[in-house]
Amino acid sequence: MSYMWPTVPVACISWLWAKKRHLAFWSKYNFVLAAAWQCGIAIAAVVIFFAVSIPAVEVNWWGNTVQYQGCEDVACRRLPIPDAGFFGPAPGNLP
Repeated sequence: MSYMWPTVPVACISWLWAKKRHLAFWSKYNFVLAAAWQCGIAIAAVVIFFAVSIPAVEVNWWGNTVQYQGCEDVACRRLPIPDAGFFGPAPGNLP
């Protein structure tokens, strides 16, 4: 969905503001502008895909290292169950 959301504000401005105030300009250039936005996003996606998928290139950013933090890479230890048999306040002692 991240490839689609950058165009949402532009589309809202185009359809709500520009169409009402500048109809002649909107009717002439709106669909060309929309096609240019989508082509630009598609071309950027292809360039990014091939730039990152080259085996000799290693990109070190948060999205690549977050999988090794927390419980995803190693087994998580479970908390021991207390002698009462449950977590939290005892029944009848709720605030």
